[in-house]
Amino acid sequence: MTVEIRRIQHLIATGRLPEAATALNEAQSESPRDARIFMLGVLLANRAGNLDGAVASGRRALKLAPRWHVPMIELGMALARKGGSAELAEAMLLAKSALALAPQDTGALDRAIAIAEIAKARPEAIAWAEAGARLRPDDVRYPLVLGEQRLFQKDFTHALENFQKAAAMQPGNPLALRGLLRCNLALGDMQAAQAQAQVLIERFPNDAGVQYLHALAQGQTPATQPAVSIVGLFDDYAQRFDMHLVRGLKYKVPERVAQQLLALHPDRKFNLLDLGCGTGLLGLYLGPIQGHIVGVDLSRKMIEQAALHQVYARFHNVNMLDALRETPAEQYEVITCLDALVYVGDLATVIPNALRILKPGGHFIFSCEAAQEDEPDLALRQPSGRYAHRDTAVERLCREAGFDQVQIEHLPMLRMEGDAPLPGFLVTARKPAAS
Repeated sequence: MTVEIRRIQHLIATGRLPEAATALNEAQSESPRDARIFMLGVLLANRAGNLDGAVASGRRALKLAPRWHVPMIELGMALARKGGSAELAEAMLLAKSALALAPQDTGALDRAIAIAEIAKARPEAIAWAEAGARLRPDDVRYPLVLGEQRLFQKDFTHALENFQKAAAMQPGNPLALRGLLRCNLALGDMQAAQAQAQVLIERFPNDAGVQYLHALAQGQTPATQPAVSIVGLFDDYAQRFDMHLVRGLKYKVPERVAQQLLALHPDRKFNLLDLGCGTGLLGLYLGPIQGHIVGVDLSRKMIEQAALHQVYARFHNVNMLDALRETPAEQYEVITCLDALVYVGDLATVIPNALRILKPGGHFIFSCEAAQEDEPDLALRQPSGRYAHRDTAVERLCREAGFDQVQIEHLPMLRMEGDAPLPGFLVTARKPAAS
């Protein structure tokens, strides 16, 4: 059976999945209590993108070998990839159990770190990466993980030390260079940041993320965030987004705007373009309407969550700036953009295109973080990377574009930021009615 297991492993590794599945079924019939065979089932299911199958096979293997750390950690990895809160909690428990059984197994340790990263379990990810560094002091991955996790914790001094160690181990490592640049930007060491930014821009001149960081190092305010940063952030966040944003951060804007839309259209007869729709919180609060709700978002995983509400007619997995530019004129009675312009930044094309797309008498409703009096019209906040806008500048852009009514509602708490309320404002701009 060991020889057959190795043959099936080779079939899976070389992508011959139907042949591997047939051989695996035969092996299971021959040795139904061999946990190794069900571990091959995990491997096969993962290669096929079947997370449910990987979980089922992992549970069978663990039931047959309850003290074997390998099915523990592989089942934990499959559960973590599913991403639900219950799955992540179980995945972390399995990772801890597996490492208690095999603390010296760096393969299991690496999987545990990956689980902790997915679960946003920063203390565990750091503790396990430190253990990995002790076991493999020459492995650059561990200081890189430690640097990233400490960046998330805003522990910039220690993150800088980790990225410096990674850069010393592998001079020119792009992840280490990016980490050093981000740390030095956060710490205000612009001379070091500029030097690192120059190295990166010379090596990766067409990388949007590098261009963005390079602009920051030069003291500039980039017009918008690179799409890849937004996708990475929200793909990772999708399944926990609603719970965290609404309950944790006390985010009430979609509920407020849904009420406003029903006051404007009590018959529910309107078409709505929801830019940066995320997980569809606005659609959830609004409910079905006698028209189409179209969602636009860069994150496919966010869209998958929004589709579960079954109120959106369709979705476009594109950049909202592209959606605004490509949408024909006079299509919608309402356009909304809630908690999304904080990642877009410059509104110079957003507002005129919204006016063009609206039908006469239609409304553009959007929220912004509020820039302070001593900040510029467009301020890029660090380390959050979000943009804040001056209400007076936004109102001016709306009126210059051609909106005839612009109402700004100041919100003392757009949502919570850390332990403090984050101020913002809600804009309702009306396109002139047809004469």
